[in-house]
Amino acid sequence: MLRQRQLNVQQQNALVQKSIRDGAIYWRREMLPEALKVSGEERGVVWAKSIVVELDIDFPGMPAIFGLLVTQNERFIRFEIDTDSGHQLVKAVETWNDVTAAQDLSLHNRGTGAGHGALALKVLRELNADATEPPPAG
Repeated sequence: MLRQRQLNVQQQNALVQKSIRDGAIYWRREMLPEALKVSGEERGVVWAKSIVVELDIDFPGMPAIFGLLVTQNERFIRFEIDTDSGHQLVKAVETWNDVTAAQDLSLHNRGTGAGHGALALKVLRELNADATEPPPAG
């Protein structure tokens, strides 16, 4: 029987960071559900400088839209929004909580490396730095 080699901490962190980055880039490029976009803007979220870390839509037994985002001010927001079937209209914002204090922001956890929150902040900073850099001359 073949045994697969386990990934080291740095490799595991790189995979988590890539997953966060891929999701963040996807939601920056794709159209956010209008109800989320409006709810965030009403609460000061600048979407071009914030990232969506988790977004679930139409999960049975849950509000229509729920997840986690990191704002331009590096605040982690847990949200739950009930919407119409097309996710255009907000019926109710059930949760919009700053959960920054509950995030693992450590870069050096013994045995696991960087915390999920620290990796999300790293992605946010990288994407925002990339967005402000001038295009290469050529």
